Amino acid sequence: MDEAELKEFIGLNNETEIYYRYLIGQDVWYFQRNGGEFSSGYDEFKKFISLKLDIPFNNISIVGSAKTRYSFSPSKNFKEFGDDSDFDLIIVSNDMYRKIWSAYREISQQTFLTGYNFKCANIFNGFVSIRDSDPTYGNEILQDWQRKVRTFKTDLQLKFGIQHEINYRIYSDWESVQDYHVRGIAKLKGEINNEAN
Repeated sequence: MDEAELKEFIGLNNETEIYYRYLIGQDVWYFQRNGGEFSSGYDEFKKFISLKLDIPFNNISIVGSAKTRYSFSPSKNFKEFGDDSDFDLIIVSNDMYRKIWSAYREISQQTFLTGYNFKCANIFNGFVSIRDSDPTYGNEILQDWQRKVRTFKTDLQLKFGIQHEINYRIYSDWESVQDYHVRGIAKLKGEINNEAN
């Protein structure tokens, strides 16, 4: 599907339908971009992450431009996935969410927390976002997390061809996932409709 067809679908359908079709569905552009079998590739990827992070298979989802080829972020104007793109991965785990949120809270009480406003906004949306390269501030929880994800980074590159930095979005629950993305889709629809008028 090209950008024009995607915009047409977004313009003609409600936010929830778009969310289910493009953000939660099994079609993942990243796994079919080179003619791969996207469904089995995605399942293998989810199984790999599930085993490595001890997260249920169905609590893992790829979103963003790796999923759809084009960014759904209203500020990115359908930017196509490229060399400088992040690979956005949703993990739904209330326990993991609370641990990382607590780590950020502890750090912010002791020192300056890089990206404080951004992290606070994410928490109000029911998730924390952490990348491989984020600072740990000597915090044990964050150091353990980064040690764990770094142990399989090479495997992600060799087995799945993922060369991009992974942005792990850890949500407290699926309701927060849907609320956040449906609101973003509503903004995107508004911009598309404004362009059309």
